[in-house]
Amino acid sequence: LRMIVDAGGDPFAEAKDSRVQAQARQTVASATFGGLLLAYVDQLRRAKKPSADKVESELERTIKLPFPALWKAPAANVTLDDLVRVTNRLAKAGKWRQAEKTRSYLRAAYSAAGAARGSAGTADLFASYGHVQNVARDLATIDRPKGDGTQTDDAKRALSAAELSAYWKRIKLMPGAQGALLRFHLLTGAQRCEQLARLSARQLDRDAATVTLFDSKGRRKRTREHVVPLVAGALAALDVMKGDAGPHLFTLDGGEHGAVYHTVRGHVARVAAAMIEAGEIAKSFTPGELRITVETRLAAAGVPKEARAHLQSHGLGGVQSAHYDKHTYLDEKREALAKLRAMLDPSSKVVQVRKARG
Repeated sequence: LRMIVDAGGDPFAEAKDSRVQAQARQTVASATFGGLLLAYVDQLRRAKKPSADKVESELERTIKLPFPALWKAPAANVTLDDLVRVTNRLAKAGKWRQAEKTRSYLRAAYSAAGAARGSAGTADLFASYGHVQNVARDLATIDRPKGDGTQTDDAKRALSAAELSAYWKRIKLMPGAQGALLRFHLLTGAQRCEQLARLSARQLDRDAATVTLFDSKGRRKRTREHVVPLVAGALAALDVMKGDAGPHLFTLDGGEHGAVYHTVRGHVARVAAAMIEAGEIAKSFTPGELRITVETRLAAAGVPKEARAHLQSHGLGGVQSAHYDKHTYLDEKREALAKLRAMLDPSSKVVQVRKARG
């Protein structure tokens, strides 16, 4: 040590630098790619996003299980090519929608890590990832091939008025909770199934004939209350579905669980298959296409764009809607749904009875 000092060295400083470098290497090694993605899931949970559990299970299924080495690798060592391998595997399997969602999760996770520095709300979640470059920024969009039978944006369509009426005639006659489920979905304007699945008894106002959904979709920091009027037949459908097993209203098991999107899609697909066999429609459709149909048919009926946006709770992120327009649009929503209800039974006259508050 004396010789090092005489030569102008500082053994204590060098030892300290070695310890700092070793600690830095350990920090980099422990800040894994999988840890980064789970920190993003924790951020969703902290923001009370209902999608957090779903995102976590999808990340495990599409990345952790098929790419265990990548999941455990230091996030700083992960390259754009590694991320492309993940999305490419899904695309090659024809899972185009899952590839799009996984790309979105990856980009969101890296962006959240970059934006967390200095943020009182999320800095602790991503404290180990300040050194990580945002390689997901350059992940290209997923280009689906046309004409391969998959559900592309071009394939999404709106049912004609006659097709919509034929669908209604079938679900109107369906017995039990299955028919009630599909009727309630359509009569409320084809609301998002994820939000209907969370609908509970305390969100129903029988006197006002409304249900209140909570919309947390997208980048909303706060959940938006979305009040949906109940037109003729919607309340009756709820009464068919309700039971003593739990508080859920949009349900097939007496309220124990809410009916999720894939459940609704399965029942819609069975009705669509019967319609195809009867020559009432050319190809199948999904709950999402019913949502498009409601928007399109109401637009054709002269319902203003603003009223349609409030009915389906989308396109409301501008400054005017967020800060200045405090109108509830409840009457406009009720009028739009009454027009929809009249379309479903074009040969009969539907009279909407408004219930007064007690």
